[in-house]
Amino acid sequence: MKRTVKQFSFLTLASLAVLSACGNTGQENTENTGEEQQILNLAAESEMDTMDTTISTTNFTPMNNVFEGLITYDLEGNLVPGNAAAMPEVSEDGLTYTFTLREDANWSNGTPVTADDFVFAWKRMVNPENGSGYAYLFSGIINNAEAILNGETPVDELGVEAVDDKTLKVTLEKPVPYFLDVLTIPSYFPQNEAFVMEQGENYGLTAENAIYNGPFTLVNWDAASGDSWKYVKNDDYWDKDTVILDEINTQVVKEVGTGLNLFESGELDSINLSGDFVAQYTENPDFKTNGKAWINYIEVNHAVPELANENIRKALTYAINRQGFTDNVLLDGSQPTFGHVPNGLAKNPETGVDFREDAGDVVEYNVETAQEAWQAGLDELGTESISLELTTSDSEDSKKLAEFLQSELQNNLPGLTIDIRQMPDNSRLDNIKSGNYEIATSYWLADFADPINFVERFDTDINRGNYSFENIDALIDQSNQQYDDALERWNTLIEIEKVALGEHYVHVPVYQTAEAYLEKPYVKDIYRPVFGSRSFKYASIDSTK
Repeated sequence: MKRTVKQFSFLTLASLAVLSACGNTGQENTENTGEEQQILNLAAESEMDTMDTTISTTNFTPMNNVFEGLITYDLEGNLVPGNAAAMPEVSEDGLTYTFTLREDANWSNGTPVTADDFVFAWKRMVNPENGSGYAYLFSGIINNAEAILNGETPVDELGVEAVDDKTLKVTLEKPVPYFLDVLTIPSYFPQNEAFVMEQGENYGLTAENAIYNGPFTLVNWDAASGDSWKYVKNDDYWDKDTVILDEINTQVVKEVGTGLNLFESGELDSINLSGDFVAQYTENPDFKTNGKAWINYIEVNHAVPELANENIRKALTYAINRQGFTDNVLLDGSQPTFGHVPNGLAKNPETGVDFREDAGDVVEYNVETAQEAWQAGLDELGTESISLELTTSDSEDSKKLAEFLQSELQNNLPGLTIDIRQMPDNSRLDNIKSGNYEIATSYWLADFADPINFVERFDTDINRGNYSFENIDALIDQSNQQYDDALERWNTLIEIEKVALGEHYVHVPVYQTAEAYLEKPYVKDIYRPVFGSRSFKYASIDSTK
């Protein structure tokens, strides 16, 4: 149901009254029972356009809290069964996964979650007529998905089968070591066919036009306005006893200044910071940061003659004081990176050591090394100077990064001129994809928690830098064949990064993003992974704070 202005005003006044009565603990007393309710008040940065998991490419946090797939994450970030009763049985060749669903897994309308719900949703995802933005996550993973997406094979040939109501059999195109991680993405969540067909084109456009199988249900939302909504604890959820929060009130707040006013008045319990607001609040006791699996780097177009020179690329790599940028400019908890796989993404399968620690620093900041490589490159090119155009987006943070890079590179590499070209982010991306750039600020964030999601970007058929190195391609192929030897595969993934960045200098890593935010001290256990979406399943309000 669409929330009116009158209803929103009532919510705001009510939340203020609650905060006054309860000492800003986020709890309120119910007149009928005398019990305190657990209520959280949050901000979102953008509206929701749909709750259809086969269509959306942006609403993953809401979907992650009202729906659930076969596998999910616990509060420590470990993979655990979700709507599956246990981890799957896997065939010796790694191609067949058999899942048994929980007997108590139900939709919020009381109907059971069945294997057919997964079959229906996954076939909708790969049906080329639907144009699903995240269908590529099935390509090369689920058997026949790529052929179906290319229109070469019927949708019914997808490698997923409902053996019976509670048994799901999945056949992969090839062994995929990270398959269970992929299953945590909303694109792999189930949909109830009878309900979806009944709603027709209206499915997922209002809170009432969807049913839910996750920790919460959605109320007071429709896509036409989409500027506020509420999560309510789902009493039909199989693990409802773990869920502590009763409600989560969410409103879209696009301006950080507005959000700060609401936070300081007690109407919001958490608010993200950006831009200059980060530096203003670093000393605030409610200030927090959380690393994200989001790598920022300089994309390099090897088709540009000067950038085809390995020494020139090496010079660009070694000439940047990344620590200076994160410490003195961003101030939001972001960290310099000297590789491509972010910290906190994945751990060694035997030792538990983080990939970034295992791989170490592949590159470094060293002006002397940079200038030696620069001079060697200039000599090889037969020139004394080079001009390069740096393409970047028009956001404030991108502008800061571009200006920093311009200063660092020009100051440390004599004879280099950097011209900045700013444009909307979509235009920046289109220019990179079409090869219409020389160097460009770029980023990559994880879809799932495996290093291959980052290092496969160096492959000849995937990279956007117009380069091809046989030893990189061979190592990526090798890692794909090592699905049954986790440690050897891990070591190969480390080698891919070292060869790509430390031998060929294919692009220039700069920093790993962190989110900065303010959060009231009584808010506990919101799951904020380095990748993926937040989960409120384990969150609570501490009444003692």
